[in-house]
Amino acid sequence: MTFDLTRFLEKAGTVAGISGAVLLSLNVTYSPYGYVLFLVSSAMLAGHAGRIKARWLLTLQACFLLTNMNGIYHWLLLPALGGQ
Repeated sequence: MTFDLTRFLEKAGTVAGISGAVLLSLNVTYSPYGYVLFLVSSAMLAGHAGRIKARWLLTLQACFLLTNMNGIYHWLLLPALGGQ
């Protein structure tokens, strides 16, 4: 049995994305950390898309990476730094 990086990125990215969605939907104190899981998911799925040469999927994941970083900034970093 050999390790298949492409399949790992696809599966782990999917699990991280689903976990992030569930965490955000619960609307609990730790919900903003769903953006961190989304960021991990987007990075892994971008790696997967790059490996299978799916340009549009890679473009989508790049956009998701940016929006997830924006969510992390507004929901985790700003409050930690005393901002709004």
